[in-house]
Parts: sequence; structure tokens; C-alpha cells
Amino acid sequence: MKSTASSLPPFRRSVAMGLVLLACGQVFSAAAQDRNDKQRRFEADRQACLGGAFGQSYESCMREAHAVRNERPGANPSVSPEQLERNSLLRCDALTGDEHTACVARIRGAGTTSGSVAAGGILRERVTTEVVPSPPQQPASSGASQ
Repeated sequence: MKSTASSLPPFRRSVAMGLVLLACGQVFSAAAQDRNDKQRRFEADRQACLGGAFGQSYESCMREAHAVRNERPGANPSVSPEQLERNSLLRCDALTGDEHTACVARIRGAGTTSGSVAAGGILRERVTTEVVPSPPQQPASSGASQ
């Protein structure tokens, strides 16, 4: 049995090979473009780090800039809101009891939220007031000692 490629007439085989090479060229060109875009982004981030634009230490800023530049393509595919919530709730699993319950409540929107990822993090805060019973009072002494 002959293979499919060898059963094609020479002209068609040449056209097919040309199309394959063209497709490979497009893939390599896109990869090179991605590398160039990442390098341009890195240089812009580096300049912003030098100018203190991100409000963090130079070392932290550059560590983040390197991480962004070295990130694999497709490492952050779009994720559904449901998956993001599940991921957030998984962080609460490290806690137990009342702390776990409070963590879940904060993730689901109870309390206040401030900050941003760009600013270094999102702070979720929920204030709970607990009334502590006062200790029983000792009867007052009569002042006369015998």
C-alpha cells in the first residue's frame, strides 16, 4: 500500500509541501512576534520600575517584570467566573472553624473590599463585634478585719 503523499502527482505534492511550509512559517513568525511584544513590554515595565511608577521596591518590581516576560504563552487562558470563585474558596480551606466561615463570607462579598491587583493585592475585610461577658463581681468587703 502506498502512502498518501507519494500517491499525489508531483505538482500537487509540491503545492501541499509549500502550504505546509507556509503554515510553519506563520507559526514561527507569530512566536517571534510574541517574543518581540514581550520584550517591548518588559522594557516598558523596566522603565516604570526605574521611575517608581508601580509603588513598590525596585527589586520586587523587576522580579514581577521578569515573571511577566518569561510567562509561557497560554498560561493564563480566560477562566470562567465560577472557576475563579472556586479558586478563591479553595484558599479558605487552609483555615478551620470560625476563621474558615469568615473567609468564605469575605470571598462571597461580605464586608468591604479595597485595593487592586495592580496595586499589589485585594484586601477583603469584615469586622465582627463580639460581646465578651464581664467576669462575675466579688462581693465588696466590709472593711472590718478581725
